[in-house]
Formats: sequence, structure tokens, C-alpha cells
Amino acid sequence: MKNLLFLAAFMLTALGGFSQTFEGQIVYSISYKDLPAQLQGQEAMLPQEQVVFVKGDKSRFEQVTGMSSTVVISDMEANTSVVLVEAMGQKFKVTLSKEDVEKSIAQQGNPQVNYVPGTKDIMGYTCKKAEVSMTGMAEPAIFYYTEEIPPIKMRGMESLNLKGMPMEYEMTNQGITMVVSVSKMEKQALNESLFDVPEGYNEMDDQMKAMMGIK
Repeated sequence: MKNLLFLAAFMLTALGGFSQTFEGQIVYSISYKDLPAQLQGQEAMLPQEQVVFVKGDKSRFEQVTGMSSTVVISDMEANTSVVLVEAMGQKFKVTLSKEDVEKSIAQQGNPQVNYVPGTKDIMGYTCKKAEVSMTGMAEPAIFYYTEEIPPIKMRGMESLNLKGMPMEYEMTNQGITMVVSVSKMEKQALNESLFDVPEGYNEMDDQMKAMMGIK
């Protein structure tokens, strides 16, 4: 869960001026490299896709694994987020206030971006390469971004400040190397209800948060 929330936070942010004009859906495909022995043959249990919906200052992140599903609904103007988790027939939520979000952003620190030689074609866009060193990560993440699309405002990349829209990144965390790449980007009108927090979720208590690695 801790890794999942880290990735959710990482994906749901820095997406800036583009969010004022972009409304629609972004789909990210996920692949894995050099999985540790204990995870060999269990790839189906790992997330294969992330879906993000963006409408103005609001975003919705969805991810499904073999054991759970997670939705993160964020309001960038209010600076709040709600994490919804369904697992083993149970529904839980974590409500992050403005103060919680600001604390999380502060804990992320300021990523160090190093622009290096290298390009890759992703969905018809020529993407440039950058190495990003982040707090808590032993190795720099590799980003490919396009300057043809401004970054979109979303939770998690507030301090990344890449020169354009991140189209792919590769990062290693606790021995798992993930490659996350945009596979679909579609402008479409979205219903406001998509960003409403549904009923039926129980707020996690502090003990459960600690068990799941949520601070």
C-alpha cells in the first residue's frame, strides 16, 4: 500500500498550465523489469494500468491489482485528496486535508532534475530524457517528456518542474523496477460526478494506517 500511495501521489500532480485546457482521460500502461525471485510468476497480481481523469483543478486516479483497487480523487484548488481502497470485500478511505497534503509535499523534498542526452518516440511525440533524483529513492528515476505538451496539474509532481509533459518514467523501489508509459490520451467532456467521493467507505483509523504504511 505504501508503494501504491507513493506512485499515486507521484502520478497525480505537476500536470500545470495544460490542465486549464485539457479535459479528458490519460491511460498509463505498466510493465516490470528484473522482478525479484519472490515475485516471479506473480506479475498478474501487480498493477498493469493506471487511468487518470482530469477536469480543471480536479483529477481522479484509478489502479487495480489482483487483490485490490484504489481510487485517488484530488482537488488542486482546495489542495485536498481522498484515497479509496477496496480489498477483501472491505471499503476504506483516507481523507487528506490541506495540511496533510502540504506535509506530504514537504516530505517529498525537491527532486533534482538532470537533463541528459537521449530521445524516444512515444505516441508520435519526440520525448527528451531526464534523470530525476528523489527523496527516499536509491536510484534516479528515468523520465521521457515532450515539450510539445505543457505539464498537467495533478497531485504528486508539484515540485518536479520538468520542461514538458512526462510521457514515460522508469523507477526502482524496494527491488521492483516499473516502467510507466502513456498509452492513451483522449480529450472528452467529463461529468462532475466522477470527482464526487462515494458513500460506503469507512475511514481508516490510525492503527490501520500504520499497518498499511500510511503516515
